[in-house]
Amino acid sequence: MWRLRELCTEARRNLGPVHLVLGLVGSIVAGALIALLLVQGSHAINQESARRAAGSLVWTATATDLATPLDGTTCTRLAVLDGVAAAGGQSSTGLPELSAFPGGQPLPLTGLTPGAAQVFAPRAPWAATTVGADLAALNEVGDGSWLIDQEGARAQQVTAVISQAPIGALTSSVVVPIAPDAPLDACWIRMNPAAVAYGHDILATAYPDGVAAVAPFVRQQAGDVPPAQVWKRTVDQQPWLLAAAAVAAAAALALWARRTDLAVYRTFGTPRSAVVMLVVIENTLALAPAPAAGTLLGVLAHAMVTGSGALPALVVTAVAQAVAATLTALLIGVGLTIAATRGNVTDILRDR
Repeated sequence: MWRLRELCTEARRNLGPVHLVLGLVGSIVAGALIALLLVQGSHAINQESARRAAGSLVWTATATDLATPLDGTTCTRLAVLDGVAAAGGQSSTGLPELSAFPGGQPLPLTGLTPGAAQVFAPRAPWAATTVGADLAALNEVGDGSWLIDQEGARAQQVTAVISQAPIGALTSSVVVPIAPDAPLDACWIRMNPAAVAYGHDILATAYPDGVAAVAPFVRQQAGDVPPAQVWKRTVDQQPWLLAAAAVAAAAALALWARRTDLAVYRTFGTPRSAVVMLVVIENTLALAPAPAAGTLLGVLAHAMVTGSGALPALVVTAVAQAVAATLTALLIGVGLTIAATRGNVTDILRDR
């Protein structure tokens, strides 16, 4: 009667080229699965980051009648609501004339309430005078420059250059802070990702009776699927099942190659259950390194395709699917072994 320790020793001795091929197939399949999930996940994250940088989380309320501006206090207070990451508004009236030097041409100005710049440029300074990178490229105004009023005196100092923002008001003009309660041409709010769908209701409630036209800053085209949803669909399709089938097919071929060896065990009185356990241990030893080797291959493939490292959360998801594929292939291998050992021993030996 075989004992478990003896079966493990026998299985280790039986490891050969067939098991080496099975291990390589398992590692390659696991690596391909992990690379697929990592690359698609990284693409989804990058696309989502680009959409957010373009203002996909922003909702705008624009005054329907320029003669009836929006209330600035109402807009400023929206920043304290749950789900609102930043809020502020823009005014184009009541701004001083400022120039880069005495006697110079007036600079294009944009008046923003405190917090308005953070709606489109989260790293922009709070309630500060800034200049857009496009305007700063003319070398008239830059970080630290003083703006001159009509009397030739220093009026305001630029404290930062905004290089990236989806609106020209921040990148092509000088932003000057205005009072939080100033009348506004438009009110902006940037929502938290989980609450972006409620942006319309918040602005519509803040400015009822048709005072403002509410719309998303980035209009989604019909049929567009958010990148995060594309990634979720890929995971929901359970690609690990296909990987498990591929590894199980390799395990079936390995079993077919060893069918005469297993028949010899049975000829000398080894119980069918012991033969099945022996094959299971052999396959486990062959496929045990597959998830780890596949992780290394998948991460390297991802780095070659994307040129960057993968996020830990993506790696965890991908490795979990690779482990699931390997375990499923082992379970399928058990069923195949049970079926194979039910054959007639004499016929198997005659067919070698």
